[in-house]
Amino acid sequence: MTQLFIAFDRLRCELDKTLSDIENLSESGKPFGIKFNLDAMLNPDISLSKLLWLLKRFNRQLFPDLKMWNGSRTMESVVKTFVDLGVDFMNVWAMADKEMVKAVKATEGSNTKVLGLTVLSHYGDDHCQKWYRRSLIGAVADFSRYAIEAGCHGIIVPGNTLSIVRHLPVMKMATGVRPEWYKDDRHQQEATPAEVAGGGANFVVCGSPILEQRTKEDRILALHKVLHEMENAKTK
Repeated sequence: MTQLFIAFDRLRCELDKTLSDIENLSESGKPFGIKFNLDAMLNPDISLSKLLWLLKRFNRQLFPDLKMWNGSRTMESVVKTFVDLGVDFMNVWAMADKEMVKAVKATEGSNTKVLGLTVLSHYGDDHCQKWYRRSLIGAVADFSRYAIEAGCHGIIVPGNTLSIVRHLPVMKMATGVRPEWYKDDRHQQEATPAEVAGGGANFVVCGSPILEQRTKEDRILALHKVLHEMENAKTK
């Protein structure tokens, strides 16, 4: 079964509202995890441990979206910190290559998983050719391989590239997920909830289509619709 992570990207600037949104969506009884960005973790008005304490009250899986790419010592230290804080998932740029190895090993004996981030769904072929000298598809395939060779528990890919990594024996998280009834211009690479669920994603990240709805009732309805599309997806 594919699991949904809601991207609460405004957690830093709208802390109280975001916590209220999480509480309201939890009242729906529907399953979802909580993804939040680095800026929320660096909020000078609240410590990281206090933020995690506030989020853990909802009994949801937690995914701090760090997008790390540092030396091995730094990443190992950061991972140990978040393992101690009890998060479920973390991510590191797959381009960190062998620098990831110690970071992944730092999760041994814990429930924390490290996912290798390949290419952001914000980018397309032009970006990949400019910086990686390969196509989007080629970059996703190569970076997925680097992440697996370094021991990552899974990979993060644009939702419309799942077909090229489906055979890989690791967890897959899909980004750039947009239902047909919601449109914006944030992502160059997009896929519907049904497409990513049917395409082999273990986890799906989707935020704005749910959180940008105007009322509590509309946000809950949008959550139901996204989950319904995922649950009724046809396997490709």
